Amino acid sequence: MRGLIAEIGRPNVGIVLDSRHWYHAGDTGGDIASLPAQDFVSVELNDAPSGTPKNQVPDGKRGLPAATGVIGVATFLRSLAKIGFDGPVRVEPFNDAVRRMTPDDAAAAAMSGLKKAFSLV
Repeated sequence: MRGLIAEIGRPNVGIVLDSRHWYHAGDTGGDIASLPAQDFVSVELNDAPSGTPKNQVPDGKRGLPAATGVIGVATFLRSLAKIGFDGPVRVEPFNDAVRRMTPDDAAAAAMSGLKKAFSLV
């Protein structure tokens, strides 16, 4: 991916780093810290359901950031801070509870999850 990004040679092309994919890949904070911040254009932050082995969690089951603690959000965010990432971080919860919320309640829950995640760093 980094080779493709280099070939394109545009500052607005980069990697969207997703905490769920990072977790499921078995990556570490060191994997993030080994990359330059400018490779990332945005970050998606979510959590995984508890009590389910990660190889059995379907992609469409994600929680609000720091909701279950399954994904090591503190390590994830500390690693991004270490490399100086200062781009956008957004919530990406794919779950029924959030879908049933009103837009205002969903936005408030997302903000609460972000605050909780960032308070761990």
